[in-house]
Formats: sequence, structure tokens, C-alpha cells
Amino acid sequence: MAAGGMMDGRNGNMHSGGFNRSESGPRSQPRMGLQLGLGGRWWDDHHTAHKLNLNSDQQQRMDNIFETNRPTLVNLYANLQHEELNLASLSPADLRDESKVFAAIDRVSHASSDLEKENAHMLLQIRQQLNPDQLQALDHEIASNR
Repeated sequence: MAAGGMMDGRNGNMHSGGFNRSESGPRSQPRMGLQLGLGGRWWDDHHTAHKLNLNSDQQQRMDNIFETNRPTLVNLYANLQHEELNLASLSPADLRDESKVFAAIDRVSHASSDLEKENAHMLLQIRQQLNPDQLQALDHEIASNR
């Protein structure tokens, strides 16, 4: 889950049902890895909900999962931003010290990995609210949006 500013409104900068880095940053790249959902809070989108035949109880459970996981995702994203800022602001002297550069890169990589794993955990919980036909329809939608 790559991340991009804080979430605003119902969708904010949420992609794949979770964080996605800003599309304008230097780390922007097409999303190629594991994709477990559609952009934003796709279960709250009327068109998507209708297409997947979601009922209001399912949507409410998905909202609850999202809201339960949101604080952790926000904290992990803030940590990633912090580590990226630390890496970007290494002093010229630090840039000559390979161990300091690689340690900073490792912290960014670890923070990114933590965020990706937590996002995947949340999306898997959300997917568990779907029946097999709905999962198949969701996976078809994901594939057609690539």
C-alpha cells in the first residue's frame, strides 16, 4: 500500500481500499503487485455496490473494518513519511557514509513494508465479508481496471 497524504472525506487518498502514495511523487509507479480491492472505499460506491450485489449489512461491516484499521494505517503512513523525509534530508557528510545511507534506506523500506502488510491485512478482512460470487465479481473488476 503505498501512501499519499492524509485521507479526506470518504475516499481521501485511499486506493485499493487502503493507502497509495501520491501520484505526483518521485516514487510514483504503476501498481503492479497484489491488488485486493478497487480504489477508495469501493464498497461505499453505489455503482460498485450494485455491481457486486452488496447488501447494507456487508457495507457496514466493511466500514467498521476500515474504521478500526484506519488509525494504525495513518500512524504507519506518518512513520513512512518521517523515514522518507529523514532519508531525503541526509547531510552531505552522511551521504559519504555508506552505512548511514543504507540504514536510512532500510528504515524507509521497513516502514513501507509495514504499511503494505497492514493494508493487505485490512483488505483481506474486507474481502472476507463477500460471498464467493461477489469475490469473483470483485476480482473481475480489479482485473478490468488494470
